[in-house]
Parts: sequence; C-alpha cells; structure tokens
Amino acid sequence: MRRGEENLSVRNATRAATAWVASPVGHLARIEVLVTISCCLLAVLVLLGSGRRASRRASFRLAVWSALMLSYPAVSYTIGLMQSASFRNELIVAWGCFLLLLLGCADGIAAYSLNDTDQQARTVLNQGLQVVYVFILLLSYLGALPLHLKVLLSLLWALSAAKLGMRVRSSIVAGRDSVLTVENKLIADYMSHKEHREGGRNYDAATMKGYKYIVAGEADRQIDPSDDDIVTVEKVWQCPGILLSSEVEAATRRRRDLCLSLAMFKLLRRRLGGFPLTEARHNKTRDFVKVGLLAGEGHERMYRVIEVELGFLFDFYYARYRSPKETLIPDALLFAAVVVTSLCTLFSPAVLDYRRPSSSSNGIAATGFDIWLTRTVIALFLVLESFQFFMLVFSDWHKVKMLCRYVREPSWHNRPGLQRMLKLMCQVRLTRYWNNSVGQYSLLPACLHYQRKGLWRLPLPGWIFGFLIRSRMTRHRRLTEQVKRSIFVFLKNGLTRVRYGEYTMEKNGVRNVLRLSHRPTQLPAASAVERILIWHIATEVCHLRSQSQLGNEPSGSHVKKEHLVATTLSAYCAYLVSSAPELLPEHSYDTRLLLDGVQSEAPEILKGCRSRDSIYPKLQVPADPPSVHRYILAEGKRLGDILRDHMPGTVSKWKFLAELWVELLLSVAPSDNANGHVQKLADGGELITHLWALLAHAGVVEKRTVIPESNV
Repeated sequence: MRRGEENLSVRNATRAATAWVASPVGHLARIEVLVTISCCLLAVLVLLGSGRRASRRASFRLAVWSALMLSYPAVSYTIGLMQSASFRNELIVAWGCFLLLLLGCADGIAAYSLNDTDQQARTVLNQGLQVVYVFILLLSYLGALPLHLKVLLSLLWALSAAKLGMRVRSSIVAGRDSVLTVENKLIADYMSHKEHREGGRNYDAATMKGYKYIVAGEADRQIDPSDDDIVTVEKVWQCPGILLSSEVEAATRRRRDLCLSLAMFKLLRRRLGGFPLTEARHNKTRDFVKVGLLAGEGHERMYRVIEVELGFLFDFYYARYRSPKETLIPDALLFAAVVVTSLCTLFSPAVLDYRRPSSSSNGIAATGFDIWLTRTVIALFLVLESFQFFMLVFSDWHKVKMLCRYVREPSWHNRPGLQRMLKLMCQVRLTRYWNNSVGQYSLLPACLHYQRKGLWRLPLPGWIFGFLIRSRMTRHRRLTEQVKRSIFVFLKNGLTRVRYGEYTMEKNGVRNVLRLSHRPTQLPAASAVERILIWHIATEVCHLRSQSQLGNEPSGSHVKKEHLVATTLSAYCAYLVSSAPELLPEHSYDTRLLLDGVQSEAPEILKGCRSRDSIYPKLQVPADPPSVHRYILAEGKRLGDILRDHMPGTVSKWKFLAELWVELLLSVAPSDNANGHVQKLADGGELITHLWALLAHAGVVEKRTVIPESNV
C-alpha cells in the first residue's frame, strides 16, 4: 500500500512539474535560464578568447572552444524560444536586443583552428539571421511597449545591424584571401625587384639605413618607397619626432620595434601565400638579423620583436584583426552611441522603476528574476563592449597605424599633448604574446613508467602505445632566461655554421671522439630525427650518471646553468618528435613511426627496472636482430658513456651538451611547413616557431642537409 502511494506521489509531482514547465511562467523561466547561459558563454568568449595564445592549460582552451562552439546555437535557440512564447513580457525584447549586441562584441575570435578560417561567412550569416529574428520579435511587441522603451530598443536593434554591417565591410577590406593574394604579390614583387636596388649596397643594419621593408601604405598598386604614403623601416628609424628619435630611451626602441615587427610579419606572410623569400640570398638579409636584431649583449629584444611579429600572425588568422588601412572613427562613434543608448535603457523608467504585473493580468507572465536579469544583461554588455573596444584601441595594429601617421605627419612632432597620448597608448598592453613555456618529454623515464605498469605487454599497436606514453608523460616548463641567452649567443657567433652538432664538435675538438658509429649496412642513412633521439638518450644517460656530482655543485654555478640548458632543450626536442613532428624536417608520419618503434623496444630492454636510477645499469641493448630502433638505443648509451667517462679534460660535458642542443634545435628549425607553425600558434605557440621565423629573416629558409656518418 505504501509503495503504491509513493508511486502515485511521484506521478503527481511529475505531472505538476510538466504542467509548470508548459505554463507561461515556466516558459519564461526557461528563457531566463537560456539567456543566463548565453551571456556566460559570450562573456567567456570575450574575456578569455584574447588570452588563449598565452595559456597552455587544457581547461582554458576547452572553455574557449566550448564557448565558441555553443554561443551561436544557444543564442539562436533562445531567440526562437522568445518568438514562440504565448505570453507577453516587455523585458523579453530587451533581452533579445542585448543578446544581439553581445554577439556583436564577442567577435574577437575569427577561428579556433586553421581549418576554421574559411567559415567566417557562415558566422556572419548566422548573426544576420539573428538580426532578422529579433526584428520580427520587436515588431510583435511594438504596440505594447512604452514609447521610451520602443525608441530605445529600436535604436539598439539598428545599432546591432550597423555593427554587423561594419563587420562585413571589415572582412571584405581586410579579407585574408585578398591579403594573401594581392598584398603578398605586391610585397613579393617589391622585395624581388625594388627593395634591394632602392636600399643599395650602402646599408647599416644597426641603424636600419637602407632597409626599406614596408610597414604601412601599400595599396592595390606597385610600391614606390619614395612615396610619402609608404612608411618603411628606414623612415621609422629616421623620423625626427621625439617619439621615435630618442636613442637613449628604451620606450623609443620598443616603439620602433613595434613597427619593425609588422614589417617582418608582412615578409613572413609571403611564405603562407606560397611566395619565395627572394632576398634570402643577399648578405644584407643575413646582416639584418646578425647585426640588427642580435646587436648588443641583451637577448630580450630579439625575442620581443619575434613575439610581436607572431602576435600579428596570430591575429591575422585567428582574431578579428583590424588592418592599419582602416580608421577607428566609425568604431568609436558606434561605441559611443551603443553605450549611451544602453545606459538610457538601464536607467529608463521601465527598468529603473519596474513594477511587476499582477498575476491576474491577461496574457502577461513575470517572475521576480526577470528585472534583475535585465539589469545584469545590460551591465554585462557595457563591461564587455568597453573591454572589446579598448582591446581594439590598444591593439598593436592600432598602435602601428598611429605611429605610421606620426611618421607621415611632421606637424604631429610639435604637438606635446598628442605625443603624450601616443606614448601612453604604446605603453599599455592588455594581452600577453606568448606563454613562454616549452614542452618536455623524456624518452627513457616515460618507457620505464609504462614498463613498470606492464602496459608494454598488452597487444597494442605501436601508435596506441606511443600515444599512451606521450599523453601521460608530456609536461611543460617555463623557458628560463639562461636557455634564451644560450640560443642568442649561439646565433650571434655561429648563425651560418649550424649543421646538426658538427660545428659544436669541431669547436670543442671532440669530432673524432663523438662521431656516430657505423650503422648496419641494411639500415638507411641517419635522419635528423634519429640524431635527436640518439643525443637525447645520451643526455639522459649522462644526466642519470651525474646526479650525485650535480648535487654537490653550488646553486647558480656555471655547471648547473649549462646542465639546465642541455636537459631543457634535450627534453624539448624529444617533445617535438613526440608531440609536434610536423614542425621537424622529416615527414611527420616517418617521425612518429620511428619514435613508436624506439618506445616499443625500450620497455623490453628496461625490464626489471624499478626507478630512474636503475635505468643505466639495465640499459644493455642486444645487437641482434639489427634494427634502426636498437641502433638508436645502443648508440645513445654509447655516446652517454663517452660523455661521462672519456671526454677530454679540457671540455666541460655540460657546456658541450648545452651548445650541441642549441645547434640541433636551430638545425631543425628551418621548414617549409608554414601552415604547421601557424596551426601551433592557436595552441599557444612553440619556441621552434620563433626560431623558424627568425632564421627566415636571416635568409635561412631551406632544410639543413644531414651529413652522412661516413663523412663525419
């Protein structure tokens, strides 16, 4: 009897809940919940979307991706639910208008990945449909709305339509396809036929004399660097205005470098359009990096210029970037109109002195939450719209545009108020360019981890086994100043001598000691990835056998710094092999196949190991049957033993390894896969992408040839 009463009670409760959901109040509650969810998604898109290139956290990227994927469907469904309502509530129209405006200000992300960059037309069409739907909703309520609310909401709808029109115009003016086709062709022709001739042989990379790289002013016509509308790097450095002429001010150098980064971005962008870098063969191009970017003893400038350049590249593909050709006056006027109208709506009698209609009102539904939701949505829109507008004003694109106008307009040089405003604008930076971290992957400890768990015994394909190891053992660490400086010093002293470690071995006099042993005749010649894996294992072996000695070294000693550089770059190169093989010279399929084979062999060889300290004694590689995977393991252990026990006394093994790994990383940085580097920018970027861009500007654009062992 009691069970029957419980079932009856559950059915009654279900019927009551169903009836409430179907009632006008329940329908209104569903709309309120969906409006709240839509606002949260759009807020995430605006506030977090601009910072995704500076974060590697998976939860952060998942939140941005989810907001991008769900925001438009959520808004569409919510507006549809508003239209299908059988009751009336004047606040619903306000929600619809402000959701439209929120969609308009949440357009900081043009694409989440490189594959999404061709889908902008669909996004604009979707937003256009929402404009139409809200217009129909507004028409259905016009007769019932108070006059002041009718005027304000009509203005808000018109402003939403204007924002959409400006977005369409911007996509046409600064369309990526048009830029990659027209502007790239103009820049490519200019660099091929004019820049080297116009700059002449009398150039100086330290003062940028003779470097007529285009910063701004190119249009759909042939470029003439003598044209007053054309701003070149040389003109920026020669500008007499105080903002760009003071050599002693660090802020002045940063403003110049901001313009330089945009010019370098335009040069690099040609590779994404399939145009060759014809200036690569000139000594002037090499001196641009060696004498210009690498000048002085500090490494900060080199990294800063490249980071800003890649920031432009990120914006070009993944953000609603504004071309320096466009003026912000329409945006400023529209922003002012939207803010004023929104504030008038927020403080209107209908919102400020809201009186909830009685439940007996015919055809009207209301809850105690609807007025608070209205006020919250308007306040949220004002915050997000202001944030988006100031992101536009303080973007690097706008800064460069204003600095170029400063170069073109000599009258600006005598206006202190304007110069102070430009100086303040250039000092503000609202987003970070890069997360300043590198991936880390240690092959032997990773294989030991899965050998101890027994997963290597499972009948799994090599690629599944490799995926399990990578996903569990990959981590990221901050890129230290010592590592950055080591790369800077090597570039400064050996930019043209990079060759897979050969230069470092010759310089330290250990070429004969550390040459690779002869490979079995049936194995193909060693590739760049093989060398990375061999030297990675050698570094791991050397590290495992030197831990006690390193523990006795004082903190901050040269040995510890060199050890940090060597182990960080060794683990980073192994990370590139395991997680970003498309950025390396060999085909990504061959790279993954090679790594999976080594990872499949290693657990059997490490059988019986219980800790990292026991790896070295157990690492005995049988010679038969001969395979490239066993050769890599055996050769890595052999070189590790030599580094530990047989290095000449005049050579510090950690100093040697630090220089070797810098050279190896620089050797694999040149690549033809520009799309792979751009794709990685969406996930936070890679150190190798910075080096790829830097070497391209130095004229190093072709893959380095691996010297066969017989010629070593």
